[in-house]
Amino acid sequence: MNLMKYIMVLSAMVAGLVSAADKKITYEEHVKPVFKEHCLNCHNPDKSKGDLNLASYQALLVGSSSGEIVQPGNPSRSVLMSVITHADEPEMPPKKPKIPGEQIATIEAWIKGGLLETSGSVARKSDKRAVDFNAISVVGGVKGVEALPVDLPDMDITPAPHPHPVTAMASSRWAPVAAVAGHERIVLYHTDTLESLGELPFPERIAFVLKFSRNGELLLAAGGRGGHSGKVVVFDVKTGRRMIEVGDEYDTVLAADISADHKYIALGGPSKFVKIYSTEDGKQLFKIKKHTDWVTAMEFSPDGQMLASGDRSGGLHVWDPRVGGIIFTLDEHKERVTDLSWRADGELLASCGEDGKLVLWDTIEGWAARNVSIHKPKAKRARGGVLSVEYNQAGQLVTAGRDKQVLVLDGRGSVLKKFGGFDDLPTQAVFTHDNLRVLSGDYTGAVKVWDVKKAELAGTLQ
Repeated sequence: MNLMKYIMVLSAMVAGLVSAADKKITYEEHVKPVFKEHCLNCHNPDKSKGDLNLASYQALLVGSSSGEIVQPGNPSRSVLMSVITHADEPEMPPKKPKIPGEQIATIEAWIKGGLLETSGSVARKSDKRAVDFNAISVVGGVKGVEALPVDLPDMDITPAPHPHPVTAMASSRWAPVAAVAGHERIVLYHTDTLESLGELPFPERIAFVLKFSRNGELLLAAGGRGGHSGKVVVFDVKTGRRMIEVGDEYDTVLAADISADHKYIALGGPSKFVKIYSTEDGKQLFKIKKHTDWVTAMEFSPDGQMLASGDRSGGLHVWDPRVGGIIFTLDEHKERVTDLSWRADGELLASCGEDGKLVLWDTIEGWAARNVSIHKPKAKRARGGVLSVEYNQAGQLVTAGRDKQVLVLDGRGSVLKKFGGFDDLPTQAVFTHDNLRVLSGDYTGAVKVWDVKKAELAGTLQ
């Protein structure tokens, strides 16, 4: 080959490479054929499962009944990518292997390129801020103290004839102490030695909520007698003394929390109201009617500027507790919201429910940054559901579910550790103060202690 021909061939090769690099991935030319091969049988104008129609560009942008499925420029935040890669439920296509890798890469490139419809289209830009799920980056939260019970008063309560189901459980963020609800009592344990530290009386009957204050000095207990009465009581952790009592409910309290500055207590239950009280004088500040069903979960943000509450029908709202006004209504859950937990920096709120969803909400802009299906039932007709969720100070999560498993998850909701072997449903799971252990309670009354690093049972509390 002479020099001129060599230069011509080389120029053609370079031009081809540049052309390939600059090639625009579009819906009409590249993505729709993939959908036609694998998806349009179920997601078309005549048969749009989940209200999702992939047969047209505009319909795809609308998304499904759960919301948008693609975020321009952000494959990792696009539901479409998580389901076609089988990272999340529902896996697509259902009951079949993943679509070929090159087709997945095409869809990923299309999302990265801004969701072009045709080669003449202009790339779209996301109107959502970038959310950092990285646990290492999580900082913030209230500085706490190592409050441990010292010489608690003796209790004159008849011992329970049989173990009480673990209706509530909590662990301090700053000290090796945990609280477990019992019949007319709350039992405190040392989470390092697993020994009992004493008991606190709860004559109101059964505690359905236990929460340590953000700095670890106080322990909130809420509950009562179904159809009869309900109350919130706040104890001093060191002395066991009752510091605050609020609420005079005609039914048991199912959800409650105390703000980080100890100025407000919020409660909810079968009345469907969110009630906010002043801890200074015990007076009710706000009585908010927005929920359409029993209020079943509640938690203040780490800075106390927001209050999240969920109900038995899947309703979820975020309030400003200082004025009683609503900030966001978060629509994602279709069944009971069972638990809520804020990340230490307050930028993410985790919610879980009987629908089997774990949702990580961006509380800066009020949208679902991640939606993960976990605790899926093994049997076809078995019921799934997530029963509890908690963030630790490092941004990891722990959940308990109807599949009789407890899971430790990273900041994105991916499973890191699994704990099983329960005789009955685990009702709740919490981290210990050092994040090295997880406590799980169940309906038999047993509290198991798990070593997170070794992923094995380290002991029991009761």
